[in-house]
Amino acid sequence: MLYLKLTVRNAGRSFVDYLLYIAAMTILTAVIEVSVCIAVKGDAAGFQTVSLPLLVTVIQIVLAGYMDNFMLRQRAKEFASYLLLGMEKERLSRLFLCEVFLIGLCCFAAGTGIGFAAYGLWSLGQPLEVMKPDAVLYGKSVSAAFLCFGLMEIICCLRLKKRLRKLQIRELMNERRHSQSAQDAGEYQRWGLCFFLCFSCFLGLVCGIVFLPPDWSVYFVSIVAIPLLLSILAFYQWVFGCFYALRKRKAVSIYQKDRLYIIANSTSHFRTAAVTNTVFCICLLFSACSYSTGRLMLHPAFSGFDRTAKQWMGTAQLSICMVFLVIYFSILSLQQMIESRQQAKDDIIMRYLGRSGSQITKLIRWQIAIRLTSPMIMTALVIVCSIPLLNSKMNRLLPNSMRHILLTAGAEFWVCILLFYLCYFGMVSVMSRSKTTGSSPSPKS
Repeated sequence: MLYLKLTVRNAGRSFVDYLLYIAAMTILTAVIEVSVCIAVKGDAAGFQTVSLPLLVTVIQIVLAGYMDNFMLRQRAKEFASYLLLGMEKERLSRLFLCEVFLIGLCCFAAGTGIGFAAYGLWSLGQPLEVMKPDAVLYGKSVSAAFLCFGLMEIICCLRLKKRLRKLQIRELMNERRHSQSAQDAGEYQRWGLCFFLCFSCFLGLVCGIVFLPPDWSVYFVSIVAIPLLLSILAFYQWVFGCFYALRKRKAVSIYQKDRLYIIANSTSHFRTAAVTNTVFCICLLFSACSYSTGRLMLHPAFSGFDRTAKQWMGTAQLSICMVFLVIYFSILSLQQMIESRQQAKDDIIMRYLGRSGSQITKLIRWQIAIRLTSPMIMTALVIVCSIPLLNSKMNRLLPNSMRHILLTAGAEFWVCILLFYLCYFGMVSVMSRSKTTGSSPSPKS
């Protein structure tokens, strides 16, 4: 009971540090709940979407792993104090894991509630009565979602427990200042070569899908995701490694204006940033695929399914696209807000060094823009290189009234991206500016 109270108290005190974790896990659990509801009722609409919960679970596992590491850095000195006061490392591990699991249960409860409510509102406009939510559907969907949640929690807890066992007090005291070393950055040239090879392979497979007969192209479709994912990871490892190497070479150009501060802030944990940008890029590509599929199914000339199934499936795909866009921009914005809070002392120092409030605000806006934009770079490259080829293939298969449907869907998707970007950039800029002006004192003469 004492440790339960301590766990609840620590979770409450560290709510701001858990904010990113709570937002991400709640939204992703809601997506799993909606997708499981669709999967349970999928036979009635003539389709299956069982793979979506598994995909979201994989994304959850990756994001939760890095969020757990982030929270460990936030709480490092607190844990070191517990160890100095005589608490056993095994007991400390159980305390932290129980805290993470308790937060996860709250996210699961909130996420399944939000997801089932969204499914209920969604199904009101559907003509099929079998699609209406009920208690049986809720029980089945929550049970299936709990299996995904349990898998994610078990994997993340085992990985986190293994790391906690290896940590020493000295490492905990210096955990916040830990960053990747220059030795890691020396691999960026190999990552660059890997990127060009994998991306060339990806484009070759896309060309095979477009120009080869269906009997051959079906094999290319089944493996095209492998070089795509590898090329995304290699690209961001290469880019962040290049910037880190440039900073280490101390080139004169990076000392001009605010380049050194921006590059140092972006590359202090360049390997983690590369993996994080890879995950968000994949999230963005998945959103683009969902939007294109939804637009294709909702087109009046599309005759692949009956009218009811087309309406349901198209609406589902467009809704999934919007959900993933919210996930993308919300999590990146929360990350920026947390970093802005951590860098409050840096803002104060810059004021004492003579930087004005407008200059600091401009610097913060650059950081927000870089964080929101960097995962879009590889997304734009993939779409620009593959959509025209795939569009030519679709033009040969679809009626004339649906010509250039992929190009139209791609343009509409980037309009959505622009609207989301402007809204979130404006909100984060206003919040960061108010925090900076409210916490940073003016230099005294």
